[in-house]
Amino acid sequence: MQALIDFLTQHSALAPGLVFAAALLESVAVVGTVVPGSSVVFAAGVLIGLQVIDPWWAAGVAVIGATLGDGFSFWLGRHYHERLRTWWPLSTHPEWLARGQAHFAAHGGKSVFLGRFLGPVRAIVPVVAGMSDMPVLRFTLVNVLSAIAWSAAHLAPGALFGASLQLAGAVSSRLLILLAGMVGVIWLCSVLLRITHRHAWPFVSRQRDQLVAWARARTGVLPRVVQSLLDPEWPESIGLLTAAVMLLGGAWMFLGILEDVVSGDPLVRFDQLVFKTLQALRTVPVDDLMIVATELGSALVAIAVIAAVSVVLASKRCWRTLAYWLTAVGFAQALVWMLKMALERARPIAMYDGADQFSFPSGHAASSIVLYGFLAFLLAQGRRPKLRLAITLLAAGLVGLIAFSRLYLGAHWLSDVLASLSLGTAWVALLSIAYLQHVRTERLPARALSFSALGALIVAGAAVVLTHHAADTAQYAPRQPSPPDLLADWQVEGWQRLPARRTEVDGDHEEPLSVQWAGTANGITQELEAGGWRIPPPWTLRTTLSWLLPSATFGQLPVLVKLHQGERPTISFERELDPSHRLVIRLWPTSYQVGSANDLPEALWIGMVTLERLERLAGMATMAMTTQDFGMPTTQLVQSLQAQGLHLDIKRRDKVAVLLLR
Repeated sequence: MQALIDFLTQHSALAPGLVFAAALLESVAVVGTVVPGSSVVFAAGVLIGLQVIDPWWAAGVAVIGATLGDGFSFWLGRHYHERLRTWWPLSTHPEWLARGQAHFAAHGGKSVFLGRFLGPVRAIVPVVAGMSDMPVLRFTLVNVLSAIAWSAAHLAPGALFGASLQLAGAVSSRLLILLAGMVGVIWLCSVLLRITHRHAWPFVSRQRDQLVAWARARTGVLPRVVQSLLDPEWPESIGLLTAAVMLLGGAWMFLGILEDVVSGDPLVRFDQLVFKTLQALRTVPVDDLMIVATELGSALVAIAVIAAVSVVLASKRCWRTLAYWLTAVGFAQALVWMLKMALERARPIAMYDGADQFSFPSGHAASSIVLYGFLAFLLAQGRRPKLRLAITLLAAGLVGLIAFSRLYLGAHWLSDVLASLSLGTAWVALLSIAYLQHVRTERLPARALSFSALGALIVAGAAVVLTHHAADTAQYAPRQPSPPDLLADWQVEGWQRLPARRTEVDGDHEEPLSVQWAGTANGITQELEAGGWRIPPPWTLRTTLSWLLPSATFGQLPVLVKLHQGERPTISFERELDPSHRLVIRLWPTSYQVGSANDLPEALWIGMVTLERLERLAGMATMAMTTQDFGMPTTQLVQSLQAQGLHLDIKRRDKVAVLLLR
């Protein structure tokens, strides 16, 4: 292993190719029983930890190689079947194939996933799967997932080891204890779940049987409802019960989100974090993809799909289903419009006029889940479980893509989309319950409905993309941040307009924001460095592992992340007081500038200075605790900056000193 690591270190350009070849050959029939591909991939992980090779390239080629190797073995088995038994070396080692067949017989399709991790059968199971005519789509899905898991299982430990060579002796035992504890907790939870299921399910079954017996002996609305939901002899009981749970869950979730939006609860503050995070991640290729997705959820495409399905239902004289179909989409759109007009919530980015300028709830998300959700319900009636699952996943994937595009493009807040999805789910569930109860005689043309809806989606979607994409690209383009406001009276009264305490994502007010600093990031950095402050260690795998050292010092430990209104601090510095205490200053930019008629405006920053204390946890790890003494850190900062001749004013708010620095 050491020789391999040394070789790859000296010839790092060859590492991706060697990883690909090793992952490929280890999965090829027969060859994989002797090729040490796992060792090569683990060595590549070590080089990732040592920052010699790129982790994404190594992971990518490992996954591709492992996928192609198993795919080739599967093709051999599927193409040649029993003729493989006459090939060398299987002809001289028939026990290899017998072992793989026994594993496949015991575990079925799961053996493709499990076999990759078992040396004796890893290169034989894909051959057996091909000889057994396992469906290609099913094999491919399991093959890709197992390749990802296999690559991660070898690269991650190697990277951990490579990044912690100097810490391995001190950390390994503690890391092992922590991992063992996690495994123990997971095992205990699984045991408790099995015990609970073993004892609770008979009780639940008895209660269900008693309720069903009671309902069968009576007439009326309530007994019929109980029978339709719980009686196993009713073929639609499972569907009705599922729909009832979806109805209650969707309605409860929508009302909870609506309450948060109206009252400005923590979810609304979390909206800001999600919006800012997604806007910071935007790229041109993903923008184009998300714009196409949002165009598929546009009104023109929805109308085309509605019309196509309506024509098919009318031509087959499915009048009741047609009424439900039009009621589903019509009422949903009307309800969305009424909620928008009633709440008048502003969008994250102003991009529409009229009623569309309002954000809550999301029209795209609501119409999509009702449209494709109810269509999926109609198409799934009377189908096999696997086909029902496929229809559900396709509809959920399309709805999820459209809903996420609204978040990514900044057209809606997270709470808008969640409210629309929960409201749409409840509405579709209610319609499904009513449909199962009252529409039993109509035979739906499932194939015609599928092709007409898919055709309308493709044709109308392509037309909208071709005719609207350029305009939509301009409309959804990332907005430049608005210029900061000038806070002319900052040192007199304006400083009080800035927040007094750090606000967590959940809305709780934490440490006092005792620093307001006017200047550039470079200027502030230079002033702090001149005063003996230093940039703390960054968060890496090595510094993260340092928390498991009971003897770790502040020079080894990064600064804990603290968010203010969902944002990380832009500037962080530390100053060690003694081996067990350090001061930490964190600064966030504001939307203000300060200046006067004779000076150029300067950016205004807000932040806090805190005292952290190291605590050793039973010789197992180290923790940094923020003390509640905020006066001493502020005094220390004042003394440090005054010694440098920096101009500052000291104000007081809520018995807390606030420093104004320029």
